[in-house]
Amino acid sequence: MENAGGFKDSRNALISDSAAYPPLIDLVDKNSSTTIHPIFEYLYGSDNIDGNIQRWGIGTQVNYRSKRIDAGFTFLYNKGEYMNYRKNFIQSREVIPGFGSYSGNQFFESRYWDGFLAYKPADFFEAEVGYGRKFIGHGHRSLLMSDFASPYPYLKLQTSFWKLTYTNLFASQSNTFGTIGNSSLQSQKFTASHYLELQLFNKLRIGVFETVVWQADEGTFFRGFDPNYLNPVIFYRPVEFSVGSSDNVLIGMNLSYEPNQNHQFYFQFMLDEFLLSEMRADVNQELNSEEDIRSGWWGNKYGIQIGWKGNSFFGIENLSARLEYNLCRPYTYAHSNPTQAYTHNSLPLAHPLGANFQEGIIQLSYQKKKWKLNAQYNNSLQGLSFGSLNFGENPEISNTTRSKEYENFIGQGIAQRNQYVETYLSRRMKMLWGAELSLGYVWRQSNSEDLTSVNNMIYFGVRTNLFRQTFDF
Repeated sequence: MENAGGFKDSRNALISDSAAYPPLIDLVDKNSSTTIHPIFEYLYGSDNIDGNIQRWGIGTQVNYRSKRIDAGFTFLYNKGEYMNYRKNFIQSREVIPGFGSYSGNQFFESRYWDGFLAYKPADFFEAEVGYGRKFIGHGHRSLLMSDFASPYPYLKLQTSFWKLTYTNLFASQSNTFGTIGNSSLQSQKFTASHYLELQLFNKLRIGVFETVVWQADEGTFFRGFDPNYLNPVIFYRPVEFSVGSSDNVLIGMNLSYEPNQNHQFYFQFMLDEFLLSEMRADVNQELNSEEDIRSGWWGNKYGIQIGWKGNSFFGIENLSARLEYNLCRPYTYAHSNPTQAYTHNSLPLAHPLGANFQEGIIQLSYQKKKWKLNAQYNNSLQGLSFGSLNFGENPEISNTTRSKEYENFIGQGIAQRNQYVETYLSRRMKMLWGAELSLGYVWRQSNSEDLTSVNNMIYFGVRTNLFRQTFDF
């Protein structure tokens, strides 16, 4: 198992294995290469609530690579139906995860595109502009930065020397929460992030992350992109104080350890806000449960991820597995100003559930030549708000509307337990550019108080892309 870096690019988001998915056109000379991949998919399924559903899409991906320049462009047109719970989620947010906006009520029609242009003037430095998404971490989820939301414009600067890799990411996102039916209320925001990673002994990687979110329009004046955050080597909190603005600053850590080629352990810690005295109160309450200590301060906002993934599981060649646990305290990623929440187009920039949750994930995958068998089980508990009470699961709701100052805990509010199962068998076809023919089953059960809902679907499909649309929650 290769202990790759924690910062993942959005490049080749649709085609993840060029050997498995050969290009339609491949132009190569001694100085450069150009490839064109076709993209298509068709899915037919039977949903226990909505009956038969269909979805299809077509597109292309073009890549150019030379010694100093790397560029790519992807376009995908997609139209179709989704499982009932997925359809409800899309309609409530007016956005398709990973894709963006859509049109239609039953058949959702969307057009996805991303692209980038990278220039490498020296072996240790690369500059990239693009419209896409990024991911930080080694897990199935990320608490620092994920590809769950739709693409956005960005500038990335990456410097590598010795065993260090330093990445700066400047991006523009949008706040669309609460603007359904009135796009004029949407507001622009910016993020500036940096991620420093150190590799030790080829087995251990230690990454430090920081990001700041600010709104473009302050109301009395248009702030736009703040040049104070262009300084690539200082922490953002002192800059925030120096410009006299209460921006949303988050810090985090990303670790991975690989004892051998078959095992990798990983860990993330994300810190939004805390007071040491309040954290001590939480610890004292846990250690002295019989006492009534004032604890559970709303501002202790953090998230934790711990996981393991391995190959040759149980000594079986080509059998891989993953175990992962995530948790996030109430009101994490939120801000007093909803525009400065760590979100984009009504979706989190980190974990799909937002905040106020804990989640366990089990994944198994077995591959033999052209055949692949995948299975996944998720179990999550999340507290939901009700009425006018804000219990902290939605980062886009101002944390000034919090329901209480103390005695906050994960799962507060209406406790909702979700279980998700998906398994599919696929075969890669030699014809049609390595298209995958798949047969699968999805089951999801949601329990909250006296309400239980079950949604399941069996499906058949063929596709050339491995585009990651995240609905496993």
